[in-house]
Amino acid sequence: MQSISRIPGRYYLAIFVLASATLSYQILITRFFSVMLHHHFAFAAISLAMLGLTRGAMKVYGKPARYAAERVGIEFARHASWFALSSVGAMIVFLCVPLAVSAANVPLALALAIIAFVAPFTEGGVCITLLLTRLPYGGGWLYAADLMGAAVGCLGVIFILLVIDPVSATLWIGALAAGVGWIVVRRSEDVRGVRLSGAVALTLAVAATVHSGLDLTGRSHLGVFWAKGAEQTGTLFERWNTYSRVRVRELAEKVPFGWGLVGTPDARIDQHYLDIDADAGTVITRYDGDIGKLAYLKDDVINAAYLVQPAADVAVVGVGGGRDILSGLLFGASRIRAIEINPAIFEVLTEKFADFSGHLDRQPGVSLVNAEARSYINHSPERYDLVQISLIDTWAATAAGGLTLTENRLYTVEAWDDFYRALKPGGLLSVSRWYNAEKHRGELYRLIAIAASALQRKGVSAGELRHHVVAVNVGGIVTVITRPDAFSDAEWQGARERLQAQGFKILLGPDITFDAVTSTLLSDKADQAFFDSLPENIAASTDDNPFFFYTSRFSDFVSTQSWDIMSNNVAIGVTGSLIIVALCACGYYIVLPFLRLARRMPMATLTPPVAYFSAIGMGFMLIEISQMQRLMVFLGHPVYGLSVVLFTILLFSGIGSATVGADASRSRVTVFRIAALLTTLVVAGLLTPLVTIWARSLSTDMRIVVSVLLLAPPAFCMGMMFPLGLGNWRRHHELLPFFWSTNGITSMLASVLGVALSIQFGIAKTYALGVCSYAVCAIVIIASRWVPSIDMSAEKGPVSPEASIAGKEGATIRRPHQ
Repeated sequence: MQSISRIPGRYYLAIFVLASATLSYQILITRFFSVMLHHHFAFAAISLAMLGLTRGAMKVYGKPARYAAERVGIEFARHASWFALSSVGAMIVFLCVPLAVSAANVPLALALAIIAFVAPFTEGGVCITLLLTRLPYGGGWLYAADLMGAAVGCLGVIFILLVIDPVSATLWIGALAAGVGWIVVRRSEDVRGVRLSGAVALTLAVAATVHSGLDLTGRSHLGVFWAKGAEQTGTLFERWNTYSRVRVRELAEKVPFGWGLVGTPDARIDQHYLDIDADAGTVITRYDGDIGKLAYLKDDVINAAYLVQPAADVAVVGVGGGRDILSGLLFGASRIRAIEINPAIFEVLTEKFADFSGHLDRQPGVSLVNAEARSYINHSPERYDLVQISLIDTWAATAAGGLTLTENRLYTVEAWDDFYRALKPGGLLSVSRWYNAEKHRGELYRLIAIAASALQRKGVSAGELRHHVVAVNVGGIVTVITRPDAFSDAEWQGARERLQAQGFKILLGPDITFDAVTSTLLSDKADQAFFDSLPENIAASTDDNPFFFYTSRFSDFVSTQSWDIMSNNVAIGVTGSLIIVALCACGYYIVLPFLRLARRMPMATLTPPVAYFSAIGMGFMLIEISQMQRLMVFLGHPVYGLSVVLFTILLFSGIGSATVGADASRSRVTVFRIAALLTTLVVAGLLTPLVTIWARSLSTDMRIVVSVLLLAPPAFCMGMMFPLGLGNWRRHHELLPFFWSTNGITSMLASVLGVALSIQFGIAKTYALGVCSYAVCAIVIIASRWVPSIDMSAEKGPVSPEASIAGKEGATIRRPHQ
């Protein structure tokens, strides 16, 4: 057995850089997909990355002679250069092609995008597979370098996007990938490979430098020309980060923009339009200090709470262009705390367009806070007469995945419980959402369900719920106003008269009923049987199931979905389609090769490693996704999904992998590692919901520490499992790329299946399934050490290095070097 010292140090650097580059690139295209297509398509970025890495592994497996150990450096450098060129090329084509497609052609556009972006990950997959499976086995250090490189990539891209645009970031990633290929091959006799790597690295580095300079100086450069079918012209300001792209363009002086206005205002107002990921939009209004010019805001139903009762102290959740701040000033609020999570929007209001918007942060009684509202309210002693949440739906996919939205944490029972605690006696919580009497009542129903559950947590009996809830409608907007203290008859009658005088339609009130569904929700009859009987899932969303916007059930994943872009549930259709694609990929990359191999080697030899590496792929991804979803709510900021959760999991998994030595065959040590893994997974699963509730009011720094303490032990143990598998089955040298590919393709399946299961059954049960996957790993590896495998060499003769997945008659698998 060759020791770890026999592997040249440049290969550790190579796998570190390539892993960092591939994960950074995946995060960047997640952002591109969210901006240029739609947030639910961005979730495909994870799947296509896994698919590409699997294809790369199968290329290595299928051509053992070409990718032999003595050619590792040459082939790594070549494929690293092609990763760089194809990643930049796919990005440029994606930016320049006008994706103005009809709703019916959205699946085709998605398919073309996936085809384009799978290619770079395939090249990266070849590089990583070569290093993990074609070099001498030396324990878990190479895999540790792979995981740590990925950890640095996910953290580094956050800071990169704070400085430069994603196009420049893509160019730099390509330059680094080609550059490390040059380092690997520079002393070899492959002159052509050295020149190719050097030329690609130098060219991309120069292009990245020039493009970064153009971006930093504000000059014209390559960017998003088309987004969601609309040409991106007239841009006054643009800023990217890991969970949104914020853009401002001029609207000029015209009739003021409004969401739920009773009538058309007579005034003409100068406004700019601010959009997030070319989808969710709001306005920045020119304000010169004359609040009388903004009287039309009284006609907007999102401000109905001010008519229900006056509010002196107001918390505005989601500042946007500052419209709700102006509404508070118009209605006479003496103190307005405006809480905005997105630093790019905060920059728009306080710097770039501060003069245009009247320096709202300097208005008497107004203070802007760049923070996540729920976390801020939890650890702040301030109390309010009104907490206002107006149409908070960015439709911007976080880098954690397309269905993990920044605003998920606002629309849960636990969140409303937090908001209720921040209210003064008699204070109101006002939440405005989209509504259509004929086609779209799901969000109204779910708001009522959340309110009912949260109010009952505050001690309100089911029979009294109707005295705590008001719903008001104008056009396509409904505003649900709730308060923990019941409305008295006098309070309600006064509020009712003011609302009706303003022209608002009252859907719900202490003495007004809407329909049978809302009446049941505000009673003691809303049991599970009631929710199951409805065509949509409108049960109250919780921190364990925070998918407020998606009302389709698990059975809908296999039903025919309309590709109507305006429907939130199109995300369910996309997820269902990705599950089908992932299952087909599993059949092609696992089942078919398995059946071919089964013809010429014993099932007792083949089945355990395939089951083991498949279970690792499922388990790691299910644990990662579920913990990311839960702790993003706890940490209170989408960027923490990368900077804390994913980084911690990858970093400590890498450290755990490094503890696996070249001789990992001792059964006692293996049993100890597996026992530690299962114990830490179970403990973390049980503690996470308890600890996050207990620690929710701590400062951000302390919540980060708590999260790391929850994540580090199980991540450390999970990192040991892959090198343990390599060590256990290293005698099947030629099959290692196939085992690596099974790990990748089951990770792809788990990435989409995990979201589907979380929507249907909750995050905790998804986590439990991940633990069960690791239990399968434990059973397989322990059994393989005590049950002797049938050595296929006893059955077959020598094998040719050219043996591949297709195989030739009588071909066998080459024995490893011992």
